[in-house]
Amino acid sequence: MDASEILRTITTLNTRAIKAEKIIAKYEYDLAIARHTLANTSKELDDTVKVAELLYSVNSQLRAVTDHLLREQGIALGDREPKSVEVLINSLLQQTEAEERLKPTNRSVIIARSSSSRSTDIKNTIIS
Repeated sequence: MDASEILRTITTLNTRAIKAEKIIAKYEYDLAIARHTLANTSKELDDTVKVAELLYSVNSQLRAVTDHLLREQGIALGDREPKSVEVLINSLLQQTEAEERLKPTNRSVIIARSSSSRSTDIKNTIIS
């Protein structure tokens, strides 16, 4: 091996080392960004859990208050204690059924014939 081949080999190795250093620097930068993003996501997840716990607590308290108010007004479901969700759903269903009974149903049947050589009947029911 003469000096020129050795210099070429050293130059090639030096170039590869510089490329490797750049690639490593890029990966380290990407890793730092990923760690930062992970930290932010973890913080947001913790905050979300705290909000969910707070909402659950508020929901439980509201359910207890609603049950208490329903008991005060004397609403009972048979032999059981009133449950706010059941009472409210039953009340909404009764209102909806009452509204549907008062609504007149308007049904009309339209028969259309196509103008093509093949005559087909199309039945459409319109509910308004």
